[in-house]
Amino acid sequence: MAIQKRGKTFLLLGMLFAVILLILFGSAMSIAGPSLFIDLLHIGKPKLSDEQIDKLIYPVEPKNYTYPTPPPEALNRVVNCQDIIHYKEFPRTNPLCLNLFQTSTDDISQKLTEGSYDRIILYAERSVFDAPTSSGVTADYLSDLYHDVKFMDQIAIPKLLAVYGLADVSYITITKPYPYLYFRISNLEETDKICHYSDTGEKVRGCASGWFSSIIPEDAVGPQMSNALPIVRTSDKARFSYLTHYPADCYANETFLHETSHLLNDAGQGTTGTYVMPDWFNEQIAGYLGIYGAELACGDRTVILQNKPEVKDVPKALAEFNSVFPPPDLSHEYPKDNPCEQALLTQWYRFLAKGDLSSNFKRFFVEQRATTPSFSTDTILANFLLNLDNDPSAKEFLTSHGCAL
Repeated sequence: MAIQKRGKTFLLLGMLFAVILLILFGSAMSIAGPSLFIDLLHIGKPKLSDEQIDKLIYPVEPKNYTYPTPPPEALNRVVNCQDIIHYKEFPRTNPLCLNLFQTSTDDISQKLTEGSYDRIILYAERSVFDAPTSSGVTADYLSDLYHDVKFMDQIAIPKLLAVYGLADVSYITITKPYPYLYFRISNLEETDKICHYSDTGEKVRGCASGWFSSIIPEDAVGPQMSNALPIVRTSDKARFSYLTHYPADCYANETFLHETSHLLNDAGQGTTGTYVMPDWFNEQIAGYLGIYGAELACGDRTVILQNKPEVKDVPKALAEFNSVFPPPDLSHEYPKDNPCEQALLTQWYRFLAKGDLSSNFKRFFVEQRATTPSFSTDTILANFLLNLDNDPSAKEFLTSHGCAL
């Protein structure tokens, strides 16, 4: 009995000593800065130099994207911004209203000094950005905002439209005075006011509102640091560790790509008026496109695998990784308690991973808009997926996880 008590005492003292070491270690880490955290990720390897850390974290060299010449109707467009849509919660009083193709960063800055404006509205060829007049998030806010709008409108959105099988945004008939995707840039308080719908205390940074408008957090404006996320499968604990290394002149970061995906997932609603897909499926597609879209918008090798840099097509490798049941959760609204919906998501990834990824992605949405306006039930989605994939094992796979056909 005395030996047992002595053992417990030593155990308690050992635990107390470990806690003290952790506290001292944590203090040392806070003093040492982020480089120590990064070096800890490379235990057993040589310590990273400051130059290596910078290359890991900061944007890579610019790609000097070639911007197309907008059509005359976009170049010469004159809009009364009272006609531009807005969130009723945030009425505008006196916005600075400018055609993107007829202004510049210096012009915007000069005009802001000449009047009392509450918002900046930049309208372009296929999008409208409604933004605050200043921001404390980025030092070069007006320049970053201008380049965000230009890159999204002229490079990123066209590439996203193409992979969805959409020629343009003419299916949007509800916006005035012309069709466009609407992006409101807001602070955290405003985004949470529009986007919050659950009982959690965490503030929501952004969301899509309907099928043609979205609200984007201010910190999405400007060039972004590298984005890394280890995706873990619950079935075998396998890890898919990727790094999104944005070029310095690519302004289509994961936030913009995720929210734009929501708008394009539901594009069919613009012509049918029908609710297209359940939230869980919409969110998981957007989570995937936040990664895949970086390759589409910013160019090949924007996304690399940290442990397998030789892999050329990371988005397809991710689809293959997610083809094992149950697939990982790439966004909120994951159907964790619904095996059938997990199987449907798995089958979607299996379809994408067979053959050419972009062709399969496009086919899924083109046929959805043409034949199945709404995935209103799991059964409708299941049958749609089976019609796309003639693999005889797909039916057995879905039914074995409780999907009714």
